[in-house]
Amino acid sequence: MENLLLTSELARTLYKSVVSLPIIDFHNHLPVNDIVGNRQYRDLTELWVAADPYKHRAMRICGVPEQLITGNATSKEKFLAWAQTVPKLLGNPLWHWSRLELLRVFGIEEELTPETAESIWRRTGEMLATPQYRTQVILERFNIEYAAPCCTLQDSLEPFTLNGASALAGKAMRLVPSLRGDNLLSPTPELLAQLSSRLDAFHRAGCRIADHALDAGFRYLPDTGEDRDVLANGIKDELATTSAMLRLLGQEYARRGWILQLHIGALRKTSDRLRREAGPAGGYAGIGHSCDIASISAFLNDLERLPFGLPRTILYTLNPVDHAALAVLAGSFPGDGVRGKVQLGPAWWLCDHIHGMKDCFEVSSAYGVLSVFNGMTTDSRSILSFVRHEYFRRAFCAWLASKVDAGEMPDEYPRLEQLARQICYENAKAVLQL
Repeated sequence: MENLLLTSELARTLYKSVVSLPIIDFHNHLPVNDIVGNRQYRDLTELWVAADPYKHRAMRICGVPEQLITGNATSKEKFLAWAQTVPKLLGNPLWHWSRLELLRVFGIEEELTPETAESIWRRTGEMLATPQYRTQVILERFNIEYAAPCCTLQDSLEPFTLNGASALAGKAMRLVPSLRGDNLLSPTPELLAQLSSRLDAFHRAGCRIADHALDAGFRYLPDTGEDRDVLANGIKDELATTSAMLRLLGQEYARRGWILQLHIGALRKTSDRLRREAGPAGGYAGIGHSCDIASISAFLNDLERLPFGLPRTILYTLNPVDHAALAVLAGSFPGDGVRGKVQLGPAWWLCDHIHGMKDCFEVSSAYGVLSVFNGMTTDSRSILSFVRHEYFRRAFCAWLASKVDAGEMPDEYPRLEQLARQICYENAKAVLQL
């Protein structure tokens, strides 16, 4: 795995310059209570398979029965079903990630297969039973500087307070909440009454990022100056209420200096059967049609015209068709004297593989300015998924070297190394003011 994705000497040299940089992960769904409580996982299924919808999706595609994925089979039976699946995943990023996760966390070099499954199950079980494999110690292996798990407005912030996070004292990783605001777009009077005070509480807990999902079919009504009346009268027109609430929240974020993330284009309502059996995050969502760029533009334009202005904004799209359009749109809303105020985010969810990442590198450089790109975040529920930062860094260094080979970038190592360090670490650190 030493030269995974790194097919040239320049790529390998560039990767060596970024491999030891700390990780800044500004958007994820990590289990906060497991981290603060320093959970000890009983086996590899609990740690690695049970909470990962990427794996569940692949297992279903390979014909594994749901009982062996999210059903009532034993942990070992589920693990063996995953072991049957892994060798079939050549060409899928899960094959790379699984190899890296076993190697970086457990020191296991062999691939998980039906033949190696019993040995890997036994060895990892022995390791997980020791204090060196409790949650916080596992995370220390990844050199994480900053992690921002998603929380709803109503979630307890105790894990992020000085008392709740006392177990993390002395650790290198800073754990702060990020706000997941999907349930804020259909507000109740009670929610509106507590909104400002709860946002202040999030800010005191270290939150500097809010996230909203604008799913497939999103539409937006531009500002008419009637937001106060629309929100005061309750949800009579859902589109008008959602649009007014987005404006209100955008202003609250801008006033506090937060970053707004927009995750655009997921088709979440696909299989009713799987929603019943596996829950809302079961790994069966799809990619929606190309998003309404005019609606996104109108929303950003309204925020720019309002008193507190447009906050820093990161645009993610699940449909790769929209990468170029959103990269161009980002340049339509520059901040006066602000570097990369609005930008295309990293390849997201179903696109966070080598092809999606390369596409984002290409469009960010061709339609925008690559050097301001904020880099990678995992958007994951698995504490082992931080290997995806390694995957991203390898992919970026390989892509950068390929541009030199093609004569599209200068063969000047100091400049290339500076760009690699910016994308893999320094830009995110600067934007978050760490």
